[in-house]
Amino acid sequence: MKGRKKVQFGKRRAGPPTNNRQVMRDEIPKLLPMVVDQLSVGITLRFLTTGLWTGSLTVTYQNLMDAWFLAGTATTTYNLFDFAKIRKVTVRAMGVQTGQVMETALVGVEFPGLVGGQFGNGKQRLGTGVGSDTPAFVSVKPDPMSQSAQYQPNTANAAFVVRAVDGLRAALYGAVIDVEVSYKNSADIAPASTATARAGLTPGQIYFGGLDGLANANTVARSAFIPIA
Repeated sequence: MKGRKKVQFGKRRAGPPTNNRQVMRDEIPKLLPMVVDQLSVGITLRFLTTGLWTGSLTVTYQNLMDAWFLAGTATTTYNLFDFAKIRKVTVRAMGVQTGQVMETALVGVEFPGLVGGQFGNGKQRLGTGVGSDTPAFVSVKPDPMSQSAQYQPNTANAAFVVRAVDGLRAALYGAVIDVEVSYKNSADIAPASTATARAGLTPGQIYFGGLDGLANANTVARSAFIPIA
């Protein structure tokens, strides 16, 4: 028909690519983009129970801060971060033959959180392994609506509890504890010192500590990472 405009398919309207428009918008002098001025990182910390393990451990937020720290001097250490958020806790263990009891292992995780602002709603899970070829396994996330799933400051309040025992409730050594945690710092908070003093450190070096905040020689759950102190 006369007067009808011919339509062409497959052609794109002329104009700058989307990424170029984004760059141009971010470079407007009067509308500078926001930037993040703090260090934030997620990591899975791994720990192994030692001969000092008693079967269970209550881990505090201070313990989580002290699990990764900076040496200021040979004996002075500081936390790298000011806040921690727990994403998931996983425990694995193998049982040991004890008398007439087969190789049974019991592992557990609990989020008690009995302090205001850090309530954990009491979530608790237990895993069991029977036999030398069946490890006990448990993996628990804090409930999204609980305060255990939120960023929390450096306090001595309980973050979670981990357990690893055999069929007779004796402590299991060599159990593997993985803690998935997110850290971040704040420019308005002075760096806190770790709760436990160390010795013989290299100033400026970053170290990993035990899950209970104690030094490597005394901890009940030693870090699998290096260097440890």
